[in-house]
Order: sequence, then C-alpha cells, then structure tokens
Amino acid sequence: MLSAACFIQLMVISKDHWLAFVLLGINAFAILTFILLALQKTVAPLLLIAVAVLLFLAKLVYIFSGVFSLVVLLSFLYSVVVVTVIFVEQLPKKLKEKALAEKAEALVWKDKI
Repeated sequence: MLSAACFIQLMVISKDHWLAFVLLGINAFAILTFILLALQKTVAPLLLIAVAVLLFLAKLVYIFSGVFSLVVLLSFLYSVVVVTVIFVEQLPKKLKEKALAEKAEALVWKDKI
C-alpha cells in the first residue's frame, strides 16, 4: 500500500521530471516484490533486499533534492522491517523447503495421472 501511495504521489506531483520515472520504476518493483512475497515465491526475500536498497537510494535522492516525503520514508522503513522479520523467522529456508516438497509431490503424481 505504501509503495502504491508513493507511485500515485509521483504520478500526480512530479510526472514530468526524469527522476520521477526512475522512482516510479523503484516503486513498481517494490509492488511486484510484495506481490511475489504474498504468493510465497522463493525469490521474494532476495528481491525484498533489493527493494530496501533501492528505497534507501530513493530516500537519499529525496533528501539531496530538498524534498521531504513521509510516504517514501515510511515505505523504506517498512521494507527494512519486513526484510528483518523475514530473515529472523528464516522464511527463505521455509520457502525453499515448500518448493522442494511441491516438486516432489508433482513428481509422485506425474506418472499416476
């Protein structure tokens, strides 16, 4: 939701600047990554790290351009917290185990159907 709010904010306020297009791409990538996390894809935790780094760079761009955006700050902080919780809870390991179990089950049912 925060990435979508950032996306809308950029489209409404600064749609003519080249930097806005870069930031739109970062927020679109963040939205896609959170969708992949909701779908429990194994690549999602790694992409979340990339999102946190990109949102940090976006926040730096905002700071150096003299613009303050609470939504961008909250989005960055949220992504850092999510990455921390995911790796503390060892979610990447659980997602890999789930993917391996699904592949094994698919192999079992392959010859029977």
